[in-house]
Amino acid sequence: MISRQSLIVAKWEFLRFFKWKQQLISYVIMLGIMGAIFTWQYLVDESRDEYRIAVPAHFTIENTAQFQFQRPSVSIDEQLNQLMSSETWHAVVTEEDASIVVHTAAGKKWQQLLEQVLEQYFRQQYGLAQGLTPEQLLRLSEPVSLEMRFLDEDYKGDDRPEKGIALAVLFMLLIGLTTAFGQLLMSITGEKQQRVTEQLYAIVTPQQWIDGKVLGHSLSAMKAMFTTSLVMFVGILIAVLFLSDKPLPWHLINWGVIAWLVPFALLGILLCACFMAAIAASIDDPNTSGKGAVMMITWLPLLFTYLVIDSPTGWGMTVLSWLPITSFAAMPVRLAMVELAWWQPLLSLLLLVAMLYWMRRVAGRIFLRGMQMYGKEPSWADIMRWAMSRKTE
Repeated sequence: MISRQSLIVAKWEFLRFFKWKQQLISYVIMLGIMGAIFTWQYLVDESRDEYRIAVPAHFTIENTAQFQFQRPSVSIDEQLNQLMSSETWHAVVTEEDASIVVHTAAGKKWQQLLEQVLEQYFRQQYGLAQGLTPEQLLRLSEPVSLEMRFLDEDYKGDDRPEKGIALAVLFMLLIGLTTAFGQLLMSITGEKQQRVTEQLYAIVTPQQWIDGKVLGHSLSAMKAMFTTSLVMFVGILIAVLFLSDKPLPWHLINWGVIAWLVPFALLGILLCACFMAAIAASIDDPNTSGKGAVMMITWLPLLFTYLVIDSPTGWGMTVLSWLPITSFAAMPVRLAMVELAWWQPLLSLLLLVAMLYWMRRVAGRIFLRGMQMYGKEPSWADIMRWAMSRKTE
């Protein structure tokens, strides 16, 4: 049970790197940007309009929902004059020296769609001129379709958006671990060098101190993950609306995986932060110590999971999803790509909680002695002896 003192330390550590006014302003600005994007997209949406296109009389091109192809009886020069002087036509199509020319008053986005319609029409005309039937031409224009069928009904397939979700999970966890790494190393080694340990030990116990630090910086890491996710979402939103000109595919978001991701990510960050805090407490000078690199061991679960992401039903991913030291990365990825019974992620989560409790106690023992050692760093034998001891206060 986390004590009141630990919660005070956690609040202080979290607020050191969280300025709510700046965060609120940034979120308001981001929401304003999203609103402006939606509004602008609606105002400049040219797909809702109809366009009149003048074509030669012998063109047999059919009208579409967006383009009305008309065959005026006036001369080409008169058509071009009408195009410039009024809205009689939006474009005039002419034939010049075996090439097709599209005349328009100015460049517009809808002209790209007109090009696609015209290209499809002339492709059909060329096929008919070669003696191909419309059915044969359609068959030749279709790409070869290869279908992969999997006997394992639980496997969702690697060509579906679930793999993108899995990769996003690993990236977000990397953001969180990187944030926790930097903040814990700076916070703990800075306090140790300033020799404030004795004063703080008079107020809180070592276990309460490290509990608060781990919780505070883990919340800061989760905040960084959330902020990065929000920025990525806005980026994807802009790309979908402006580049592909399609509605946002909400149906591709797997809300079940996201619901499981939150507890796994939080517990995983807490577990890794406990390990980082213990190692940071044993560092005398971060500029000369080699122990800082050991804290990066916490990134290995992400690497191992990435190496087997293309085999989510294999033994490698299965083992990683059950091991408490790697399940925080592997189980959400496996959930994104394989249908699992509800008890499997729940049991994995409980094992992760047990591992976190054990690592928390180990980190407290190392923290107790490491923060009191000045002038030299403990050996790995000392650290292992502290971890196995029973003294935590």
